[in-house]
Amino acid sequence: MDFYFGAIQGRKIDKIKKRGETGMDHDMKQVQDKILEVAVYLDEFCRKNDITYYLMGGSALGAIRHKGFIPWDDDFDVFMDYKNYWKFIKIAKEKLDKERFYLQVENTEEWPLFFTKLRMNHTTFIEDDTRERNMHKGFYVDIMCLNNTTENIVYRFFQYFAARLLVARTLGIKGYHTQDILRQTALLLSRVFIRGFVFKGLLKFVRRLNKKETGWVAHFFGRAKFKNTSFPVSYLGTPRYVDFEGKLFPVPEKVEKYLIMRYGDKYMEIPDEKTKALYPVHAVFVDPKTDYRKYEVLENGKVRSLVKSE
Repeated sequence: MDFYFGAIQGRKIDKIKKRGETGMDHDMKQVQDKILEVAVYLDEFCRKNDITYYLMGGSALGAIRHKGFIPWDDDFDVFMDYKNYWKFIKIAKEKLDKERFYLQVENTEEWPLFFTKLRMNHTTFIEDDTRERNMHKGFYVDIMCLNNTTENIVYRFFQYFAARLLVARTLGIKGYHTQDILRQTALLLSRVFIRGFVFKGLLKFVRRLNKKETGWVAHFFGRAKFKNTSFPVSYLGTPRYVDFEGKLFPVPEKVEKYLIMRYGDKYMEIPDEKTKALYPVHAVFVDPKTDYRKYEVLENGKVRSLVKSE
């Protein structure tokens, strides 16, 4: 059996992070190729079932700037509006190729965050904060839900703030670790106070406009700062299919305006090493050929990972 640590035999994850002047590190390319397999299936599934989606964030940036993955990035993100997002989840539960893929639905005991993952079975993609969580840990694509918002910046901010409170609680449940004392305190307090009717009320507030035509949408549950979360729905428009690693994937019709909103007007420039360091690789251990369950054991009903923490 091939043993992969950082995508190739005997190497740790810091080898994936290494980048040469000529571009792609070989190990990272292997990881990206496997993620691309998941993305291609997602695209085929959405086309077949009349579901509209768009590349978002770093995946949209990679499509425009690199015609594929950002060389040091090991994820693939898409977003859908509220209607298409729940249409996708409903149809995927019925028609997904369950032999090859697994739908990890948002806001569940397994996956408490507010986005969904499409994972590939019989593979391993382990992140440090989910090593010992009882959940599917295959290679994946992230599927985000855009929430309707308004041009009113005050209302938008309250939606954003409510989402951040929810994220703090769910990160704590997920197993997120931090050395920052303030963040540790926030995570603890969120688990104590943001529960029950408070939790439901915050989520309802974030999503309360989703059945109305507001003219604006936002991705409040990501890592972007407030100013980089919201944009006119007209930016989405009719999907534009662009080259991504030799395949065609959809980006927003006005993707340039979206990228300026998200990253600023210099988004086509390659960032310096300091900026790159703000976006570390997600995986601490990957194996594209072996089921993740080979790297964990069940002890007294709890998962113990055989992968050491970073």
